[in-house]
Amino acid sequence: MQALVIALLIQIMVVEYLIKSRGLLSPYVILVPELLSAVAMLVVLVRIMGGARIAFDWRYGIFLAALLSTIVFGYIVQDVPDGAMLAGARSYLKFLPFFLLPAVHRFTPRQLHTQLMLLLVLALAQTPLALYQRFVEFAGAMHTGDPVKGTLTTSSGLSMLMVTAIAGAVVFYLRGRLRLTALVVLCAWLFLPTTINETKATVLLLPVALLAPVMLMRKTRLLPKLVPILGVGFLAGTAFVIAYNTLIKNGEYGGPLGEFFTNTDKIGYYLYTGAANTDQPYVGRFDSIEIALEYTSQDPLKLAFGYGAGNVSESFLPEFAGRYSDYFLRFGVGQTQVTTFLWEVGVAGLLAYLFLFYLVTRDSLTLARSNDPAAHLGQLWTVAMIIMSFGLLYKSVFSMNDFGYLFWYFSGVVASRAALLRQSVPKRVAQAPPSWRLAAGEPRPPLKAGAHSLLFSAPQR
Repeated sequence: MQALVIALLIQIMVVEYLIKSRGLLSPYVILVPELLSAVAMLVVLVRIMGGARIAFDWRYGIFLAALLSTIVFGYIVQDVPDGAMLAGARSYLKFLPFFLLPAVHRFTPRQLHTQLMLLLVLALAQTPLALYQRFVEFAGAMHTGDPVKGTLTTSSGLSMLMVTAIAGAVVFYLRGRLRLTALVVLCAWLFLPTTINETKATVLLLPVALLAPVMLMRKTRLLPKLVPILGVGFLAGTAFVIAYNTLIKNGEYGGPLGEFFTNTDKIGYYLYTGAANTDQPYVGRFDSIEIALEYTSQDPLKLAFGYGAGNVSESFLPEFAGRYSDYFLRFGVGQTQVTTFLWEVGVAGLLAYLFLFYLVTRDSLTLARSNDPAAHLGQLWTVAMIIMSFGLLYKSVFSMNDFGYLFWYFSGVVASRAALLRQSVPKRVAQAPPSWRLAAGEPRPPLKAGAHSLLFSAPQR
């Protein structure tokens, strides 16, 4: 199973870039992640039929049932072409096997560490590639940082990945696995791509990456480590502002960062242009949500279950395009993940995913606060969940394989380990009879095995 996961990580982080941006491999290789998903699903089914212990909270079953019911009911009540139906089911279900895999296969702490180290190496490799893209490959397009995306799908996705990697470095530093010098070097290296691709969201995400891990530490004496982290944040923020303001001078639009955040008109235009009520051609993020609600609310069934998964999506093959695929660009269906959910699976589907986010965040916190060997993963994934929650309103994150597979697989790992932690805690300790019954001479019942140590052991910190 380790080889399966390693192959997936390399495919989504390296091979897809070689296919899409370099044309070095056959376009059909792009389907490898889905073939790996099929293998993972086969493993899950074989393990379940073989009587394997499933390490999952039963509430995830509610999410899966709600999601599948929403998709199926949307197909029933909406006029969805067969091709779009297959494409929609593929886009929503292709990640699930890797989410379920950790529930039936226990990855060892060493294996999880190897996976995280591979991701760190791949994240470190983004920096020289980002520099090459900005100043060599796309040097003629200095008016925008959008082409600076490393091996990922978008430049904003690259920034989200690098900020999450910085959070991982902070976690290892707080847990004594990384020296301060190494932390500073890693943060500087990982942060560099976000300073040259002009992703304004970095201003909001960087403090989360630096401070959220501190808030999740169990020890109280964190001041000696908090001060250097604040120093790193100050230096990184200063470098970002200087780099942004220097590069934006070449831009056709925009201005200094301070002007952007202090000018409410510019912030408003960046998020909301009024496209739903005016002739403004550019659909902002909040515009896309407003338009989605405006159209779906005209029919209670569409509001509840959307137009059908895949029915508002484009496709390279006409037979797989949705009946309303012309809405995709016109109404900004892919502007945010919330917008996509509202159009395709409605409010019911959106609520199902929000419930999933709640469950994974809860399990991340449980793992982070435990003594499990993978507690550092829970701490990191709590930060990742904050960033992914932000991503729901920032990008259509599940339309990208790099983010989709990473989210679902590691969420499955965290959920399974949290479930095992809960199952290992004794549910009940033998209770002594009331003092008045002991005074009457009634003998004290013997304690269950292990209860004595539980009752009298020192509290865990």
